[in-house]
Amino acid sequence: MKKLYAVLLSLVMLAAVIVPALAAPESAQGPRGTFALVGNITAIGSNTVTVKVVSGNSLVKTYVGKELTLTMTAATRYLYKDGATTVVIGFADLEVGQPVSVNGTTANNVWTAKRVTVGASISCLP
Repeated sequence: MKKLYAVLLSLVMLAAVIVPALAAPESAQGPRGTFALVGNITAIGSNTVTVKVVSGNSLVKTYVGKELTLTMTAATRYLYKDGATTVVIGFADLEVGQPVSVNGTTANNVWTAKRVTVGASISCLP
């Protein structure tokens, strides 16, 4: 019976040490999920766009008033909205200062844009 208690105590202690070590804090992994934001383009890289966030969903709220660098991929869609008309554009058509609405996903501190709409109303999100 003493051996059983010793084995169980050893397993409990082992679990108490291993489980916290395996679970990385969210700050290290960053938020995960689908994001939506609006803001203004502040910089453009070879495959990135930096946006000063004005508003966004719950994943973006901590970035309001700050710059967030978004990664563009071959699958990212670019649109230009002029009133009721929306046309497809390309990455090369983006310019610093433009107001944008961006939807995408984030995981492991990488914010990947799925759709970028230039000319979107800055007040289109709560």
